[in-house]
Amino acid sequence: MASLSELCDAVKEKLSAEQRSLAERETALEADREKLQAEKAAMMKAGITESDLLSINVGGQIFAVKRSTLLMAPEDSTLNAMFSGKWDESFFRDAEGRMFLDMSPPVFSSILSYLRAMRLESEHPAKKRRSLPIDQMYEAELKAVCIYYGLFPKPRMSLQLKSREQQGLSIVDDEEGTTVRQTAGLFRAAFGTEVIETVATWKFSVVSISNGYLFAGTTAAADPSQNPYSSSSAFGWACDGQVYLGGTNYPGLGGWVGWQAGDHAIFLLDIEASILKMYHSRTQTLHTLALPVEKKQWRLHVNLYGQADVVKLATPTAEEEEAILV
Repeated sequence: MASLSELCDAVKEKLSAEQRSLAERETALEADREKLQAEKAAMMKAGITESDLLSINVGGQIFAVKRSTLLMAPEDSTLNAMFSGKWDESFFRDAEGRMFLDMSPPVFSSILSYLRAMRLESEHPAKKRRSLPIDQMYEAELKAVCIYYGLFPKPRMSLQLKSREQQGLSIVDDEEGTTVRQTAGLFRAAFGTEVIETVATWKFSVVSISNGYLFAGTTAAADPSQNPYSSSSAFGWACDGQVYLGGTNYPGLGGWVGWQAGDHAIFLLDIEASILKMYHSRTQTLHTLALPVEKKQWRLHVNLYGQADVVKLATPTAEEEEAILV
């Protein structure tokens, strides 16, 4: 048993590490602020302002729109970045020098209507939309454009997981995400505390793996005491090339090879499209599973087997999400 002095030293070391981490994050945040201010100053010097009137050629039709309208798109979206002014010089332009977008005019018109509605009132109902009305022949293109350009604000996804104490899992939440550690051996499951309602993305990282088995995916089971990976609502990827669809293993499906220590993957769950996607960085492969179309309460799901197995869940960066939004 550790002495009181040793315990005190351990606590001090932990606090010191947390203080160093906080200081590093504050330094990075200040650097980001300075970079943003420098970019704004450069754009002002170049005469670029939010009140600019832009002439845009969209699929042969000319649109006149204020830059500020296009900047109603989420700040972290591709659409916002495109028209922020930083990339004006790199835009493809038509013979008249107008910005050109290879997009059907009705699709762009629907997007403009949505952005203009948001400008009218800060709490406008349009902000709660997850889809836009359009003629049926353009529905597929509009949906693809909205996803690619990040038109709708991404809901803040909870990465919190739950398990039963006797299951032998340590679950620690912090600003960087959630760490799950196996402490007892045998199959131990953790489930998301919140039901995923629309679209969700998360990053899954394998810190360590000992006995060759872990599972990552989704399930509609709400009780971690159930046999999770073989549940009829379990969909995801495990070690040794195991791929689970509705609790049934289809080895090697889609070329899946399995998890290793150091692996990183980006997951996307799209409720409306009824699909679960996973981009595996080590093999640079994209995997897709079709989910049942009937309404279910889908949650995050991880399952660890070996004692001392550790995985982490985090919110992916916009750059990391690009691999999954195809």
